[in-house]
Amino acid sequence: NRTVVNQSGFANATGIAQSGDDNGAVANQRGRRHYSRGVQEGYNNFLRMDQYGTRNHVTTTQVGVNNFSATGQEGRNLRADTIQTGRGNVAGVAQIGNGSRAVTDQDGANNTSGIIQIGNGQDVEVRQRGSGNISVVVQSGYN
Repeated sequence: NRTVVNQSGFANATGIAQSGDDNGAVANQRGRRHYSRGVQEGYNNFLRMDQYGTRNHVTTTQVGVNNFSATGQEGRNLRADTIQTGRGNVAGVAQIGNGSRAVTDQDGANNTSGIIQIGNGQDVEVRQRGSGNISVVVQSGYN
């Protein structure tokens, strides 16, 4: 298992736990008061969490085989939570703005989810069960 953590700024925190074989995790945080947590169990899973700005929060949990998750956030008070269970699932979240939240929850095989939110106060939850599901959510504006 491999882990890379890069932090610059003030009062950032990262925790990554991996069990199994050939898992990889990357966390990059620049700014102030970010929190990131990654948990992986199984093998050949990969997660990436990038945060820039102030007070952003990301958690990623993957259990199974060949799962991939990438989250990028730039702004203030953004939150992204990703949970994947099974095999071959892919999740991506990109948020730019302030006060938005994204939740991805996938259970099964070969599911794909992509979320892009630009603006302030956006909120989305994607939950997929089974195999071969695809979701794409794009939101912009101010709430």
